[in-house]
Amino acid sequence: MAISPIKTALKLNDDIVETKPSQSKSIFFALILGLLGAVLNSFPIELAYNITLIIGNLAFIVAAAYLRPVLTLLCALICVSPLWLIWGHPFGFFTFGLEALFVAFLRGRGWYLPTADFLYWLIIGMPLTAAIIWFTNADAQDYLLFSFFKQSINAIFYTSLAVILIFIFSDKLSGWVKSQQPPLVKNLKQYLHYILWIMSAFFVVGVCLLLSRSLNEIQDQQFEDKLNISSQYLARIIENHVEEHKKAIAQIANQLSIIEPSNYDDALFKVHELYPGFLTMLVADQDATVVTSSPRALMESLPPTGFTLADRSYFIQAFFHQSLYVSPVFLGRGFGSDPIVAISAPIYGQNSKNPTGIVEGSLNLNMFEKVNRDAMNDREIDLVLTDENDNVIYAESSLALTTLTKFDFSFEKSNLQHKLIMIDTYGANKKRYLYRQIELSNGWKVFALIEHGQILQLIEQQYLTIFMSLSVIFIFVILLANQFSSTLSRPLAFVLNELAHGDGKKSYKPIPYDAPTEFLSLYDKLQQSQTALLRQQVVLEEKVEKRTKELNEANKNLKELANKDSLTGLYNRRYLENKFSELQAILSRNNASMVVAMLDLDHFKKLNDEYGHLIGDNCLTYVGELMKCKFDRRSDIVARFGGEEFIIVVQHDEQNGVLKKLDELRLEIAHHCFPYDAHHFIGITISIGAIAANAALSENIGDWIKLADEQLYQAKDNGRNQLSIKQLT
Repeated sequence: MAISPIKTALKLNDDIVETKPSQSKSIFFALILGLLGAVLNSFPIELAYNITLIIGNLAFIVAAAYLRPVLTLLCALICVSPLWLIWGHPFGFFTFGLEALFVAFLRGRGWYLPTADFLYWLIIGMPLTAAIIWFTNADAQDYLLFSFFKQSINAIFYTSLAVILIFIFSDKLSGWVKSQQPPLVKNLKQYLHYILWIMSAFFVVGVCLLLSRSLNEIQDQQFEDKLNISSQYLARIIENHVEEHKKAIAQIANQLSIIEPSNYDDALFKVHELYPGFLTMLVADQDATVVTSSPRALMESLPPTGFTLADRSYFIQAFFHQSLYVSPVFLGRGFGSDPIVAISAPIYGQNSKNPTGIVEGSLNLNMFEKVNRDAMNDREIDLVLTDENDNVIYAESSLALTTLTKFDFSFEKSNLQHKLIMIDTYGANKKRYLYRQIELSNGWKVFALIEHGQILQLIEQQYLTIFMSLSVIFIFVILLANQFSSTLSRPLAFVLNELAHGDGKKSYKPIPYDAPTEFLSLYDKLQQSQTALLRQQVVLEEKVEKRTKELNEANKNLKELANKDSLTGLYNRRYLENKFSELQAILSRNNASMVVAMLDLDHFKKLNDEYGHLIGDNCLTYVGELMKCKFDRRSDIVARFGGEEFIIVVQHDEQNGVLKKLDELRLEIAHHCFPYDAHHFIGITISIGAIAANAALSENIGDWIKLADEQLYQAKDNGRNQLSIKQLT
């Protein structure tokens, strides 16, 4: 039987109503999981020296278990958005976005989540991570293996945690969102093996991370102590070195103040011999002209007209301010072009309070390398010395820092007890360093540095040692889980096989495996239950047959009720629409005519208001019964259209006198009186509009009803209690 357009429309509407909320719930579920993951990823767990563990990615692993790849990707992009701010690059969007798509895709094809995730990192994640690190971070190339290791550990951890959460909250999650992924087909052995494997992976990795964190805290303290001791020691050595040479300048200044200028040369030379830390030394007169120097040969390199120091800060401070002065680092110009730090002091004439000149010594900055080498035995520590303006005085050659340039560095975010800095090596790749800074009394700063990459290499060895040890434990646990799952699954498989082939008559075999007593008791009870069930089967089949007959009869009655108006007993509007299509199709094929009449009780609302709805219902019932009597052929359709409106659909021919019957129906109703009480009677009238035409006029009942309704309005306009007929040829 063909399905009517109305039924089809209703079914489609139901599907739409059911689908839209389900899709909305799925999108909402993806958004909620993504936000939760983003919150967790906003607070990564610090493991060691800016090495973090992220667990928020478990959100899109959970999403992959229930949602399609597109929604899982949406969840992942929300999850990893905080990592862009924390890491400073969109690495997470590429790697973790692809991870979400890959895992959700394989989950839709029956793969387990951990297996799918492991395969992703093996064939996509690791090569992609390597490529990004190799082309974007030259500093990280030295510990590429460690990056692989850290990412794999991290993925195993949050994937295992996600699976455990799904296992614990599966009922609640299934209640919140309808799964878009197919169910996993697994037997008991596979299920037990899977759960034990996940639990083992989670706890093994968890122990690995806890141990490594503890070891890193110890190592962190060791490095902190090393930096503190080294920086303080270097600061003391450097400050003593500078103070020693400041005293030397002060002493020679006092000496030159009491001797004749002709003896300046010898006195300056002797002091220079005692303090080789000075690259050069000189004496200038009150006109800022150099009068002598050490080494003496340097005077020969000066121009014949003399060399003035009037613009040099060390002359201005010592001569005009009459103070011992240590300059910032600057580039020499008279006695060479080396970077120097000048120490100067005023020279006074005998019995004079005004300076007659200055004495200056240029510290040899290369001497700090010797100071550092002699002071430090630990080659892991790098030294940077800056002046009060943060210009580099001395730096380890490995740092590639240029003297006289600004010591340019930026702080790195870290939850450690000390910070990381990123040093700009002017064109070279930036590197991270752990550091300790001490400021000297003269404003100079000492930086003790340990390269971050060296520390990561140590941590890498530490992690590998721990992980290899725990991997042995993990393999043992896997083997144990396999044996345990087999011990439980084999007896159950035997029991199920026996019961599946049992008919309640043959004897059952005993369990051939070493099974727990609970299994034996269960097996015995299942045997008894199967025998009892087989006995009940015959009884149930008889009852089912009886109930089926009763149900068919009830369905027949329900179908009848669904097509009938409860008040009048006439067919309802739904039945009218379905039956009209059948009648119109038959008459159209036979080139026959059809009449569609629409009847309406006149002033029916007034009748209800004056006499009550009970009287109104009696009138409607009477009209319905009279219509059924007048139009009683099997093909005739008499239906209540709604309220006080009725529809009659019949075949039109001269023999049956349809139009005559309609007028007789109108007259008979008009002459009928309804008793209201013992002394009062009520009369009613109807108006009828009818259309008579070839059945091929239209397949749509709405078109026929519209034409009949127009005639009905014509009948009412003519004074009611009228029959208005329009015949179309």
